[in-house]
Amino acid sequence: MNEKTKGLIIDIAVYAAAFGIASVPFALISGMFASTAVFTAVATALIFAASAAFSDVSVYDPYWSVAPPVMVAANIVKYSLFNVNSYIILAMVCIWSARLTANWYCAYRGPGNEDWRYSMYREKCSPIIFQLLSLVGFHFMPTAVVYAGLVSGLLSMREERFSALSLAGVAVMAGAVLLEFVSDTAIHRFIRENRGVKRTCDVSVWRYSRHPNYLGEMSFWTGMFIYYAALCPGKWYMGLGFLSIIALFLTVSVPMMERHNLERRSDYADYMKKTSAVLILPNRKKNTEQISKEINE
Repeated sequence: MNEKTKGLIIDIAVYAAAFGIASVPFALISGMFASTAVFTAVATALIFAASAAFSDVSVYDPYWSVAPPVMVAANIVKYSLFNVNSYIILAMVCIWSARLTANWYCAYRGPGNEDWRYSMYREKCSPIIFQLLSLVGFHFMPTAVVYAGLVSGLLSMREERFSALSLAGVAVMAGAVLLEFVSDTAIHRFIRENRGVKRTCDVSVWRYSRHPNYLGEMSFWTGMFIYYAALCPGKWYMGLGFLSIIALFLTVSVPMMERHNLERRSDYADYMKKTSAVLILPNRKKNTEQISKEINE
């Protein structure tokens, strides 16, 4: 048995136990949002315990994509939310989850191979400080923002009627998943073709955005909000939790990845000058060259 298979078996066992135990308070607590919050909090606490026991914070990595479909399906069953909105939200979340989990699996190398972000802080901090940081920053903060983003979906599932305007949200979610798929496919191919060479990926959508995968992720949760806002325009403000996901990416994930890439790739500074940080926009350097050419002509 190779390390990747071994790690996958361990992760499946950890998640099955975490979700199984968390389902007890979920079943006992009344109220969709309270019971779901307790479910994800208990599951996260148990996964944190496992990550501490294995000295591998990356045990938590699949949680972002695995937990939402479980929570959506559990609420449909518990509250008998058998309506078109529930089916659409479940379908979109499952499609999103399958793609994101598959991408995690492609990069997964087995137990003990922590993401560079975790390893960086493990080296800098004392064991106690690191575990506190892991509990709050690496486990519960992502759990909280994913729950906040999912609120739009849960609110939509409670509505029996369907609004055709919500299809705009479906289109945004589907487009977001497609963008993430294209981004991941392009960068995986680039890494295979340039193995061992520290060169910045500037092909496909990466030519026009330094973080198209992050854009796709933020867009997915925005699409879920649009779905809810179109369905319940008078209560649109109740679904604004998705903004916490956008804030997390823009204030933490993007700046951290930028610093990391600047340290590892000598051509990244030039790449930054001509390429949009997140949005897919025309290459700035090319635009300048085009303008100069047109002026000379």
